[in-house]
Amino acid sequence: MNFVILLTVFGAVAYRMTSPAERVRYHGIAVDVFREFKEAATRRTPASEAFVAALRARARHPIATWAIVAIDASVGAAVVLAAASPDAAENLVAWGASIGPRTTNGEWWRVVTSIFVPDGLPSLIVAVLVLLQVGRILERLVGAAAFVAVFLTAGAAASLVNLSERPHAVTVSSAAPIFGLYGLLLASVLWQVVRRSRSDPNPPEDDAMPRAAIAPPIVLKRLALGGVLFLVTSTAAGHVTSAELAALIVGVIGGAVFARRATERAAEIREVGSVAATAAALLVACAIPLRHIADVKPEIARVLATETRTAAAYHAAFDAFKKGRKGAEAVATLVERTIVPELQAADDRLAALANVPPAHRPLVAEAREYLRLRRESWRLRADALRRTTTVQRKAPEDSGDAGWRLQAEARFRKNMNAMGNAESAERASLEAFERVRHEAATPLP
Repeated sequence: MNFVILLTVFGAVAYRMTSPAERVRYHGIAVDVFREFKEAATRRTPASEAFVAALRARARHPIATWAIVAIDASVGAAVVLAAASPDAAENLVAWGASIGPRTTNGEWWRVVTSIFVPDGLPSLIVAVLVLLQVGRILERLVGAAAFVAVFLTAGAAASLVNLSERPHAVTVSSAAPIFGLYGLLLASVLWQVVRRSRSDPNPPEDDAMPRAAIAPPIVLKRLALGGVLFLVTSTAAGHVTSAELAALIVGVIGGAVFARRATERAAEIREVGSVAATAAALLVACAIPLRHIADVKPEIARVLATETRTAAAYHAAFDAFKKGRKGAEAVATLVERTIVPELQAADDRLAALANVPPAHRPLVAEAREYLRLRRESWRLRADALRRTTTVQRKAPEDSGDAGWRLQAEARFRKNMNAMGNAESAERASLEAFERVRHEAATPLP
């Protein structure tokens, strides 16, 4: 959407800065370029016709491509129709998007379902168009089984990369498997180049069918145009990341295996099965370190709520003390037996968190430091409360006023020191609390 807005603004500025004659000239250039692209996309040549005929001889209909497009379109339509919901991220999660704490704690199916969830209508339209263009060729060239294996493996690899790099973000990988298909296409083209360099320059006439399965330049140009469009739109939507790069690499590796003899035949089921099993084992091995990603947000929220609750309980008790309805010992007991144990329980929950992502460990450490300082400040507060509210006994009849006064001054200084220590500890703990609250308000990566 930001990219569309930027293009609109740029177009408006360009329109205002050009003269009517320049607009007419630029419009003519744009029309000529469009006609050239249209001709390149629709022009038929004997070589392209022979290539298409060879592919249709292998599979009349690209059923796997149509199935994937149907799933993408169905899920995408549902996501777009529900896009007006109050929480867009929850809407994506409801339709199968991936988020670390849920995916790695029993919902591993999201690794696959997230590749069918688009994050907007433009992405959905481009994905469907590209799939129809590339899929109809690749599925027939390498076989439906190899095509689906590369599509799913590339998407799953991208999902795992997203989990590793952004464990608490809601992520979709709808663009990643298409990058994988382009990797498969690239490897297929390279194998065809190798085959051409090794082939007989004067083949016999009965070699026509194998040569017809080699994509002619006009077909490669059309695929390249679609690839450029997909790359531009994906870059504008922020879908060119290390996850998509991983998917592209998976596609190239798959093409190195499946497309080696694609000009003569599609990949055999047994061959696809062994490669898919190996890929699945590698994906599982990569997923094992990501198990049970801790969700620190609920625990941090509980820490913040604990501060609000315990502070309110203390202020209510202290107000009752000032009005004479509660003694100092009762307030100090509340601090030691209720407030401090609650803070200790919150710290124990943070300490029990396992597999905290590296990016979130500083927040957890900061929260635990706050809890330590806060417990200490409350203990000092309870001690100071007892000291400063101790009823001073009247001086004995046989003691001098000077001696009793010196003892009272000494007790006063100790009380003031205790109160000062409590105030200092409380300030330090509340400063740490503000840092935790600020970091918690920042979206987690």
